[in-house]
Amino acid sequence: MGASRDRTQHWLDRYPGLYRRRRDGIYYVRHPFTRKQGSLQTDDKETAIRRWAILQQIWEEERRAFDAELMAGNLSMCDPIDEANRITLRKYLHTWRTEYLGHSVVDGRTKWGKCTIFAKRGNNRGKPIALSTRTDYASDAQQLEASEGSDFLLADPQVLRRIRRLLSGWHTKPTHYNGLRNTLSRVFSHAVQDGLIDRNPMVDIEKLIEPKREVLIPDDVYADITTRLCVHNHNRRTKDGTWRAKICDLIYMMSQQPIDVFGLKEDQIKDDEGEFGEIHFARHKTGVAIALEMNQDLRELIDWFREWKRDQDIISPYLMVYPRYFDFRSRTKPVRHRYIQGVWAEACEEAGYRGQYQLRDLRKKGLTDEFVSQGENNKGGHETEAMRKHYRLIRPPERSKSTLKSLRDADRK
Repeated sequence: MGASRDRTQHWLDRYPGLYRRRRDGIYYVRHPFTRKQGSLQTDDKETAIRRWAILQQIWEEERRAFDAELMAGNLSMCDPIDEANRITLRKYLHTWRTEYLGHSVVDGRTKWGKCTIFAKRGNNRGKPIALSTRTDYASDAQQLEASEGSDFLLADPQVLRRIRRLLSGWHTKPTHYNGLRNTLSRVFSHAVQDGLIDRNPMVDIEKLIEPKREVLIPDDVYADITTRLCVHNHNRRTKDGTWRAKICDLIYMMSQQPIDVFGLKEDQIKDDEGEFGEIHFARHKTGVAIALEMNQDLRELIDWFREWKRDQDIISPYLMVYPRYFDFRSRTKPVRHRYIQGVWAEACEEAGYRGQYQLRDLRKKGLTDEFVSQGENNKGGHETEAMRKHYRLIRPPERSKSTLKSLRDADRK
């Protein structure tokens, strides 16, 4: 910085940026933006003022040029040539959902077309994503499209702020928040491939920490809940709902994710394998192939479903189907996860356990009980040790046997 102005030189206040050195009286100036100093090489007041005025005119022209350049950069957002400056996230979400995901709604009914989005990992890498995944993506995309916060340009310079504002409504629901974040990441990644934007902004949006769920359903509570499922009040009539409780038994005994249980077909049951037969399937999430050897209880459960279908005169490749007392649209069709999830929640509320236990807890209970019963195993089909431990809520003590003898002769005698 330059030296402070002499008290006798108050007249310099009328000329911003003009100074005079005390030691030799030479005038100098300071640039209003860069703050760099430069000598005017004169100690004459009038000459210094003229030179300062010329510099002020040059600096003002520079400032105007800089403002024009800055404005041009801002106005480039409105350049009709750049497609990303004309497409909003809401519009691109709709395009991505309908054209790339193949999802549309016609007369209130969902229609699926060709999907051009492929799995990025696992054994399904390079294959079109599964229908269940497409359904989840489509649901997220529709929810985001309906949000007012999605009405901003893909090339908006404040895109991170816009995205955070868009997702802010789901901060209290970390699981759903992270799901929407993953869907947006897919969408922006596709926009990069389309050449609309240079990079995916979602890499700068952090996931929310999801609370770890460690709920082990007690045996008596499970029995209480499933007993209520055995009585089915349907259309003001009381029906035998044992089939609903048996489905919960199958989820527990197979200890798999619902999508792998509800999609089970009879041709996946190998009756001639092992003592009681085996169930062969591949985990939908990872593609890991599993051959589940059945014990007597699981064998009897599988046979119960087969006999129940015969009694209902139902022919279906799926093991679990709706009974014939359901309406025409549902009867004999495969049972949906959402339906059993709903009736489980209702039974929990009737039993006085509202909100305490969820249907998904049956998988964790099954894998925990299996670990306590048989020790180390990979019934869950997990590819990492960390995920195996995640589903084991009880760790029994490590057992061993002592076979050592005393090394001291006195103790031996």
